[in-house]
Amino acid sequence: MPLTNFPHGVTSFGIPQYGQGFPLGVGAGQVYYTVTEKSATNYFYVQLTKNGIPGNRIFLTLAAAYAATTSGQNDVIVATPGTYTETATTTWANDNTHLVGVGGPQSRGNMGNSVCFNTTTITLASVVEVTGDNCCFYNVQLRNAGANAACLSALKVSDGENFYAEGCHFVGHAAATQVGTANTCSLWLYTASTGKPWGATFVNCKIGDAGERVRTDGYPIYISGTAGGTAKYVTFDNCVIEGWCETAAKPSVYFAANYCIDRYILFKDCFFFNYWVNQADTQGEVIGNACGTTFYCVLMGSTCNAGFTAWNTTGLAYIHACGPAAGSAMGTAVAAT
Repeated sequence: MPLTNFPHGVTSFGIPQYGQGFPLGVGAGQVYYTVTEKSATNYFYVQLTKNGIPGNRIFLTLAAAYAATTSGQNDVIVATPGTYTETATTTWANDNTHLVGVGGPQSRGNMGNSVCFNTTTITLASVVEVTGDNCCFYNVQLRNAGANAACLSALKVSDGENFYAEGCHFVGHAAATQVGTANTCSLWLYTASTGKPWGATFVNCKIGDAGERVRTDGYPIYISGTAGGTAKYVTFDNCVIEGWCETAAKPSVYFAANYCIDRYILFKDCFFFNYWVNQADTQGEVIGNACGTTFYCVLMGSTCNAGFTAWNTTGLAYIHACGPAAGSAMGTAVAAT
């Protein structure tokens, strides 16, 4: 169903206007919907059925809606407002398959009438793991509140090339048993020997949450991999990377040993924030680097609050910053300390 042919009432969700020139356009594949309940008291379910959307296109969970999609044909899942309880990781393997929340950007849990896919299942490693290429997520929250150390992340991108997220919020560390576990995170970019999450782009997103729980381990952003494949060409544009950590040795972004990142990762106009009760102390660094291979991490016009001592203290000079007066050549990236 092309986006231009949405029935009256569905067009009011504003789907064609999403993003920086919403990339789906005329010729999108099938359109599916999620609602939190199929009842006469759910406004969105009533409007969808009233406007002719058949019941076999309306689902109660993200996993069920995704199962109806077909790889490579630009299928779209439209998520209406509410909090959805997910009981299994959705492995997003279908190429060119997209998720659009219609509850507003950067949703924070149950605040307002937002779109949140939440899990409390203790065996669920991630809410969504993306392995398909050219997939787009807009204006949704993924929140992992599984009460187990095995609940590792909200979003894991492990293979999908050119993944794109805008106006989203990814929240890990939402349960007490996660916050002291190594390598837990809100966003995990991971590459195995055949994986290649190249070209991942995050625009106007929030990653982590300073209002959830205090962590003693893990990171808002965790990047790991092997020699066979590494994350490349990653961009964060106008994003907030935030958390609540009172352990000085744990940064907000961590590059794991030894082959986790290549080429570049760009933080453009981003804000890094850490909360420490009563501002009693600071984290040692914003970005921790244990990756022994060469790459460029560029901080372009980005800033951090006073909850950090330095951008980087690990001594590997792959973290660079540029601003209005960076070095003798204005705008050139120089090593950050």
